[in-house]
Amino acid sequence: MELCSIQPFDLTTVHQFVAVLHGDESPPAGWAGPWLDAARRQLPAMQEGNEEAACAVGYALGVALSLEQPVYAAPRFGLTVWEAQIDRGIGMLMRPPSRLLVDAGLATPAARTLPIRLELSRGMMGGAFVPARLVPDLATLLAKHETRIARRLAAAEYDAVEMLGLLLEAVGYAHERELGLFEAMDVVAPDLHPVVQGATVIGPDKKRMPKELRARITEAAKPPKQPGLLARLFGRTPANLPGGGTVANGYVTDIDEALGRDRGQPDREG
Repeated sequence: MELCSIQPFDLTTVHQFVAVLHGDESPPAGWAGPWLDAARRQLPAMQEGNEEAACAVGYALGVALSLEQPVYAAPRFGLTVWEAQIDRGIGMLMRPPSRLLVDAGLATPAARTLPIRLELSRGMMGGAFVPARLVPDLATLLAKHETRIARRLAAAEYDAVEMLGLLLEAVGYAHERELGLFEAMDVVAPDLHPVVQGATVIGPDKKRMPKELRARITEAAKPPKQPGLLARLFGRTPANLPGGGTVANGYVTDIDEALGRDRGQPDREG
């Protein structure tokens, strides 16, 4: 199963990484290794449009970032997976990695060779990122849609408490320190140990979560109650409500949503 990570990062580290790739700076202590050698070796091919070479460079960036900030990792945990399976709204906050590297000094044609999202069948690559300025918006999105996200995680056969708790922890860490978030794959070994010495890996752990948060997500992940007898008799079920409205205990809980209306907009006659 794909082991994805979400990593808080500082732009200073990204700039330093590009400078090391170009040979303008010596690698910091702890950066030496085959991952960096491979990225340097593949840089010319990346500049010629080779996507495999670009993946090696994106992966090396993920490893470099893991040496500077904690790595939050779990199977199928990346931003790409979250966007595709759990909440598409997160995609509005995600940016392609080319932007990150162009701003750090990498030539635009080379940077554009990077895939814009993780490709789970590929392994060992970097993916999209959320800039530091948008991390507060991500925190707001998670808080606003906590119940919906928890139910979707459960429907996708995740442990909703562990996965949402881990993402909230990563977002909270980045928010407090004004850092961005970068996704990568295989920066962490299958046993949740770092692939390079000196990195810190944080995996899901319910015991680490505040009790109130754990209880709230546990409750939110439960499937919604089935409509009562009267609701079934009158046909008021989620399947046939116009606009996909919601029913709780046999009653519509959001009439605007049920009628497909936008809040704050006057009803149109006819």
